[in-house]
Amino acid sequence: VHPFSAPLLPSAPPPLLLLLLSGATRLGPFIFADPGTLLAVAEASMSQAWEPVNRKGKALFDFAPPPDGEFQLPLKKGQEVSVFSKRSGWYKGFVHVDGEEKRGIFPESYVSLTEESLPAGNDKLNESTTKAKESQVKSDMGTSSGNKWKPVNKLGEALYEFDGSGKFQLALEKGGKVVVLAESRGWYKGYVQADESKAQGFFPVAYIRLTDEPLAVEEGTQATTLQPLSQRSAISSPRVKPPPPRKAKKDSIMSETITVSDIKEDNMTMQALLKEIELCMSLWLEEANDKLVEGHVTDYQRVQERITTLLELRGQLLEIPAEDMKMDFPPLRKHIIHLIEKSRKMVVGFMVPRNSKGMLADTSNTSIMELMRLHDEMYRPGEDAGHLSFSERQVHRRSTISAMRMLSKNMHSVSEMINQALGRKPEIDLFQLVVECSMVITTIREEFHLTFSLWNKTTKAPMTDEWSLTFSELGMAKNVLNTKTIFSDLTMADLEQDLYLVCKVYRNGNLLFEKAATQVQAGKPKDEPKYRRPFFISMARLTDVGLNKFVEKDCTPGREFSIRAPSNELKFSELPKSILEGKTAETKAVMEAKQVIVTINLRNATLKATQERNEGELEGRVVTRKLFFPKVFNPAETRNDFFVWLDTGKFLQGSKKAALNVQVVVTVWLDDGKQVQKAIQGSGNPDPQDSYVSSVYYHCNSPPWGEILSLKISPEDLERAHLQFVVYHASTNKKNGTPLSFGWLKLTSERGAVIPDKKYTISTYKISSNLKELKGCKYLHIGADKNLKVRKGEEIQVSTKLLSTLKTQNDVLHSLFKWKTINVPQLEHYLKLFVKTPYSSEETRRYMKEMLEMLFSMLESKSHEMNQKSKLVHPKVLSALLHILSNLKKEEKEMLQTYIKDVFKFSSVHVILLDLVQKLMKEQLQEVGELLVPMCKSYHWLMHICVRSYELDTTNSVPLSTLKESLRNTLAPVSKLLKRDIDEKKAITRGQDCLVKILPSLLQSFEKIYSGEELAEIVVWLVKSIHPNPANDVPRLNLLRVLTEQIAFRSSAQGTFFPLLLEMLQKYILPRSNGVDECYLSINILRKLLEFIETTSGVEGEAHVDAKEASRDIRSAQEASQLAMKFIELLPEVTYTAVLLLRAKVESTLLPPPSLGVKSLCKGTRHLDSDTLICVITFFKLLPEDKLLEFIGGIDDSDKFKFLQRLLELWTLALRLNVYSEVWVTIITLQVQVACKVHAMLSDLLCSVAKQPEELGVRKEQVIASYFILGLELLQHHDLATESMNGKRRRLVERMLGTDLRPRIRKSIVALWGALGDRSQAYIRSLIPGMFSILQQKLDDSDQGLKPPEAKTSGRMSSTIESRIKDVESQKMCMDIYYSMIVTEWRVTKHINKVERYTIDVLSEIIHDSQGRGEMFYQMLNTELKERFSKDVENQKQPGDIFLNHIGHLFNLMSSLLKFPTTAIYEDERTSMALALMDYLKQPDESGQIRREMYFRYVNYLVDLHAELKNYEEAGITQLLEVDMLEWSDNVVDARGDLPRETERERKERLYQNANSFFTAGQNWERAIEMCEKLGDYYRHDQCDYERLASVLKQEAELFSKIASSPRFYPSYYMVVFRGDFADEKDGSEYVYRGGKMEKVMNFSQRIKRKYPNAKLVMRSEPKEKELEENKQIICIVTLKLPPWAKVVEKGLASEAEKKKTESYMSNPRVTEPVMEYFENSTRSVFLYEKPEQKGGKKPENEFKDLWIRETYLKTESSFPTVHRRCKVVSRNDFMLTPIENAANMIASKNRQILKEIAKVQREAEQLDVGPLISPTLKSPTRTQRQSTFGFAVSSSALNLSNPTVSLSKARRGSFLNIGGGSSRKDTTEAKKPQLQVNTLSSLLQGTIDAAVNGGTKLFCEAFLIPSYRAEHSSKVDVQRIRHLRKMLNEQIEVLRQGLNFYGQVCPQAYRPLLEHLNTTYAKMIDSLKQYAM
Repeated sequence: VHPFSAPLLPSAPPPLLLLLLSGATRLGPFIFADPGTLLAVAEASMSQAWEPVNRKGKALFDFAPPPDGEFQLPLKKGQEVSVFSKRSGWYKGFVHVDGEEKRGIFPESYVSLTEESLPAGNDKLNESTTKAKESQVKSDMGTSSGNKWKPVNKLGEALYEFDGSGKFQLALEKGGKVVVLAESRGWYKGYVQADESKAQGFFPVAYIRLTDEPLAVEEGTQATTLQPLSQRSAISSPRVKPPPPRKAKKDSIMSETITVSDIKEDNMTMQALLKEIELCMSLWLEEANDKLVEGHVTDYQRVQERITTLLELRGQLLEIPAEDMKMDFPPLRKHIIHLIEKSRKMVVGFMVPRNSKGMLADTSNTSIMELMRLHDEMYRPGEDAGHLSFSERQVHRRSTISAMRMLSKNMHSVSEMINQALGRKPEIDLFQLVVECSMVITTIREEFHLTFSLWNKTTKAPMTDEWSLTFSELGMAKNVLNTKTIFSDLTMADLEQDLYLVCKVYRNGNLLFEKAATQVQAGKPKDEPKYRRPFFISMARLTDVGLNKFVEKDCTPGREFSIRAPSNELKFSELPKSILEGKTAETKAVMEAKQVIVTINLRNATLKATQERNEGELEGRVVTRKLFFPKVFNPAETRNDFFVWLDTGKFLQGSKKAALNVQVVVTVWLDDGKQVQKAIQGSGNPDPQDSYVSSVYYHCNSPPWGEILSLKISPEDLERAHLQFVVYHASTNKKNGTPLSFGWLKLTSERGAVIPDKKYTISTYKISSNLKELKGCKYLHIGADKNLKVRKGEEIQVSTKLLSTLKTQNDVLHSLFKWKTINVPQLEHYLKLFVKTPYSSEETRRYMKEMLEMLFSMLESKSHEMNQKSKLVHPKVLSALLHILSNLKKEEKEMLQTYIKDVFKFSSVHVILLDLVQKLMKEQLQEVGELLVPMCKSYHWLMHICVRSYELDTTNSVPLSTLKESLRNTLAPVSKLLKRDIDEKKAITRGQDCLVKILPSLLQSFEKIYSGEELAEIVVWLVKSIHPNPANDVPRLNLLRVLTEQIAFRSSAQGTFFPLLLEMLQKYILPRSNGVDECYLSINILRKLLEFIETTSGVEGEAHVDAKEASRDIRSAQEASQLAMKFIELLPEVTYTAVLLLRAKVESTLLPPPSLGVKSLCKGTRHLDSDTLICVITFFKLLPEDKLLEFIGGIDDSDKFKFLQRLLELWTLALRLNVYSEVWVTIITLQVQVACKVHAMLSDLLCSVAKQPEELGVRKEQVIASYFILGLELLQHHDLATESMNGKRRRLVERMLGTDLRPRIRKSIVALWGALGDRSQAYIRSLIPGMFSILQQKLDDSDQGLKPPEAKTSGRMSSTIESRIKDVESQKMCMDIYYSMIVTEWRVTKHINKVERYTIDVLSEIIHDSQGRGEMFYQMLNTELKERFSKDVENQKQPGDIFLNHIGHLFNLMSSLLKFPTTAIYEDERTSMALALMDYLKQPDESGQIRREMYFRYVNYLVDLHAELKNYEEAGITQLLEVDMLEWSDNVVDARGDLPRETERERKERLYQNANSFFTAGQNWERAIEMCEKLGDYYRHDQCDYERLASVLKQEAELFSKIASSPRFYPSYYMVVFRGDFADEKDGSEYVYRGGKMEKVMNFSQRIKRKYPNAKLVMRSEPKEKELEENKQIICIVTLKLPPWAKVVEKGLASEAEKKKTESYMSNPRVTEPVMEYFENSTRSVFLYEKPEQKGGKKPENEFKDLWIRETYLKTESSFPTVHRRCKVVSRNDFMLTPIENAANMIASKNRQILKEIAKVQREAEQLDVGPLISPTLKSPTRTQRQSTFGFAVSSSALNLSNPTVSLSKARRGSFLNIGGGSSRKDTTEAKKPQLQVNTLSSLLQGTIDAAVNGGTKLFCEAFLIPSYRAEHSSKVDVQRIRHLRKMLNEQIEVLRQGLNFYGQVCPQAYRPLLEHLNTTYAKMIDSLKQYAM
């Protein structure tokens, strides 16, 4: 350690030190239930104790503890410290800070000890466990330094009850006296004054009001040790109300009598559980110590949390009373076991499921389906309510206030918060919000009226009625019985809507608030009239006040709500909405209002249960309901609420100077003139009153009241009720309270129905002298009083809403509800109207009970008139009933079920209804009437009603036999309808669909009537009646799914039902191509069936018990086997289904998912493949081997071996794919057990087959091959290699499997191999991969020395070789069989090609996985074989050596390929090595065959390499290598990679399509067209498939179109020369590289540099001598040109074929520019680079005069593009160009560039639809013209660039532009036309015309066209060259002229100055050339 730096810290303080230093139940942030027990266990678990030190010391450095170092002590450099002891690099001691002693731990290396010793007894932390425990208890009282208690020593009074249920908490009674000793963090410490034992405890500060009574010093200072409440004396405990007796749930086991034996059994189970807890505690404490020492703080804290939780659960376990054991022990045991298993997963990597009794679950005590469900639930995240509840409780206890606020602000977490508070998921989706307002504190001594309601932030409107209460001037409730209300029947959906509790406060006093305040301050309040005046709003969001903290709490502290008032009084009613919208700027604080204290409690129960809770505490309290009906409610509940919103009004000011103080009084009158008493309840009226008086807004003619009135009127009075509104002016003078006007609103229509819900505008009338007293009779007859006058411009606006189950707003319903008062003809009329009237979902829910009882009463009516006309009325009643039942939605159906079960009361309806249904069904079926579909939809409801009516019939008016007969009679037309053809009419089809869907529900009602056998007969009858329409398959199977649950357990029904079930499952279980719905349902049915077979069922007549609700016992093996045998015929179909599903998984084929409807039906089926496999496992587990073999023997041979092959394939796929998670140890072990059973079972059978003398055939060979593959797969499976497992997993696996099964498997494989004899050669391919996989275990053995696994492992075990399985016997067996293969093949065929081929295949795969491992394996295999060949006495050595040589050579080639990294840098090397390997594989072997499959594999490798690097042309060419070796034949080729198993013709077609795609992607459209032509020829002549031919021709046409119109780019070429010492290249090696498209030379150079970082790059063809001396590695890079083919031909470098092709292209004048461009860039093997030279010693003034060009032509070994992107240079040719030839070439090249660019811009203009342009003739030049352009001898004139007559577009219409005419063109449409890219054309024209840029043509003329030059060069060749140069110059002049004309049309406005400059310069250039006779 550096002397001036702080030393390194030790890893972490040990956990025991933290425990002792905490001195309490606190360990980090976690709280323990039993600190003494924890300390004792912790002390016992620690092997290393603290060594005493007891010396003083001095701090050497500053030490600042980390944030999580709760018990670490900060030090200052030089500070004196006292050290008690040390351990693990830590000191324990104390320091003095500001006179206070602080204790803790600190690093040993930070302190230097002195010789001074400490006095004895200072180390209090090293005392005994008893003292430590005592210190912890004291710490829990607050003696720790982190939680100081402030002395109080006062008497207090309890304001509320407090249950004191927690440890060390004190129970309080409301009003009881307590002695308060101290206070800390919101808690008091003290005891109950009346308690003689003075047992102390904690209680909340908010629950206590301190008094001024004196407290004796000795009483206050006396302290006692806290004890848990359970240890206190019952006599001394305070008098607390006992909790209500525990109520048993419906169908709960509490309804049974608890016997002594039951309790004893649970106690025994509890003792075993306690032992398991103790074991876990010791292991977890050790784990915590390890995590802390290793520095894993987060993991350490997780272990702490587990310890904390487990101790709390243990404490709860011990506190369960004997009488509650049956109820409380199972759920608590579930929590504990889940915690233990979660810890097991963290430590060893897996969990073990437990059955319902907490025992380890396996097949001996749990069904296989139950095991699946247990595993699924155990590992499914977040779905175990028991675990979540405890975890959430821990989070709640530990979380800070800020964290809780963050949680509460997340609206999506409301349900989570409720789950957290409940400790479970809600039992019902129904909540009651109990609100109590206990106090309002203000400085104004006036009476207050409060209204509470719940508001929805989403709708920004109230969702409940208002609860009103009145407070006195002192802030206390006037009616103490009205301080609580229940906001009833809230749902989770309501709570998720972001609810706010809104309190509106009105003061009842003076009109002016300031005046009232002044009078109060002066103490002289005046006796003035009092009015309700808006005061303030108090509101709070439920989640912000801690929703989770007031759930299910009987007593919660009051909460202060925020108080706001509107800045303008007129906005008082809209203030809640403004606050919800975030407009807080419109509010202000109310200084005179201090607090509104509200207590809130949310209860998950029904309203009735909530009212009865705590001995009926809430019974009789006001219930505040929602302003809407819930989606589902009990039909028995009635409601008759009518709400009126007093919205606003407009009132005339009259003669008053100021605006009115409007007050409205509302009353209710009947039509007979009588006022309804106690009829209105509203704001300010806690109880119903005779009238309602509105609030008053000061000086406002349009008051915005926004107040809700609830009318409490009987249904009879509501029909005759009217509302009267009387308007007053509120004055401070009592004498001025006279009415100003009045209005009214009738509440019903003329027929008696209630008025619709809407806004009403009520006119007002003047008050005349004779109407001073407004009586009802006056009001009702005002129409006859002519003195009444409407006050124009004055109105009152109100809104109404009816929420009633008794009264309706529908006239037809209203009349039918009173059907007894009308005659039969009227009744028939209204029933017809009823059927024609559509009803909304809410209306149906509201009036369901009234409508149904109305109709049933009509059927049961005994009146004379009804009896006489029943034949007329009853059918119409049934029609009305069908109208209701056939249109039910989901919610209404739930309500109807409740109605039939609990409310229905008609005992004779079934007699009439069955007869009506039978008749109507027959009529409708015969006529296909309009009621057929409604009847089918409602049929099951009608039967439910009939069965319920029969149950209520106590007189037995109809015998049971008669009822059964009547029911079957009604089913007869149902059966007929199901059989009808679906094509007849749509009504038939719809009816069938409805019946199939409702049959399960129908049969549920029949269970109460028919026996099991009778019910089964009905089921079979109806199911077989269903028409075989594919659309009915899913409903039919769903029917069987329900029936399996209803009927399967009835032994009397099995004989009839099981054959039907078997037939249906065999038909539908296989997955279909169009969907898996039928398969999904079939597997779900099979799972339920097999679970029934495995477990015992209920007795006859009982309902089915779901496995999640109760655990059933396992059947005996014999009984289960007998039941399973009834379905054994289903085994082949189930096996094949599983195989198809697993194959799809292997091939990554996405099966169509099941429809949402089917998925919701099959909730237990999660994954189809795993569920199908578990069904097969269950079959084989239940059925003994002899029964299985007997079944297999009874199958025909063709089907038998097909089944066996699928069976063996299934288990192989299952073992390979890890269908189940590797942590599902029990299920995986069971799967392996069954696979071993199948393998062993088939051994003798297949050996006998192998010994048969006749040919085996393909199917039998496949079975034997699959048998070998499965055996080898089993030998590698980790569950059979128990020696490689950790102890826990080994014990579990060995418990299920018993002995080692591998010897039996090896014996079976060897026996079958021996039985095959020479026929074993057919199985080489099947055996070698598996055997090599096992032989690779030797590499693990030798490499790792077979070291045992580390002591602490994750417990996860892979099924791969990495599990370090040491199975020497299996390795020896594999080597023996492999050697036998070689010997046998040589003996039979005299070659070893087959073994060699498949050996190389597997070696290739091994090398690809790991090259190092592949080399080790090859060496091991080579050594073993050499040794065996050397010992062979049958002359096998020579063929063996040949075999090993072939294998070695191929292996070396493959290794060479893989030594290069798989990056783009090494693509050339990888390509070359792959080609070398492919060349070797194409060589024939000894039998004359090539290794085609392996060759194809490396073709595919090369294709993938090119495709990955986007070398698409090379990829396509490589793909054709495989295509060329395939034939259009039906020979089958194996699957490879993404290619499936298919015929050669299919493979060839597929590869042609792939090549086509590659060429298209690489823009080599010509080659893609060739692929299309190949496919087109195949489709036309071979397949006659004109549909695919049309598709390929269409694609071909698109490619031709691309050639003609789409631009494309061609790659660059570079010469690369390696000079110097390179590892993989010879000195002087020359290559031509094909670059990327648009890749520049700098990018290419960087690519080469990355590959050779040490080499020097030289951008020349040859390095200098000095560079060669200074650098070991030099790379020369030169950019190459593609010489025109004509020039290549001229130089004699072209082949004959290339000459002919060039001649054909050059001589055809119709060849377009794109085609010519492709010709010049494709199939290139000749490249050119140029080097300028000057032969004169002195540089001339005109550089062109002495500019010689050396042209070097390179020829490569292959033409580009090819299968690789570089080729060696095989030859080079140099040619020298004279200066004049160079000049002619330069001019010709420039001419061609300009013409090319003009053509490009012209094509772009056509694509952009610019319009026709006047442009040069862009036809392809003739041969002579092309030759002149290329710059060699020509004999004809220059290019024909005449001007065609082309019409211009409207925007460009005008004369042809000459050289100077470009600038005169108008550009009014410049902004509208599309912009063309003309930059390149601009550069070309400027560089050629402007001499200042590029010298122009003047330099050429001055050098070669002057007389002196002609005189010096007068030879014939020179004269011809001069003529050619002159010709090129003339062509350039014409090209430039046409180019300028075209440029004038296309250049944008910004380029106009350049155009003018070019025109001027061009004219000057023409003038200057005249002197040269141009």
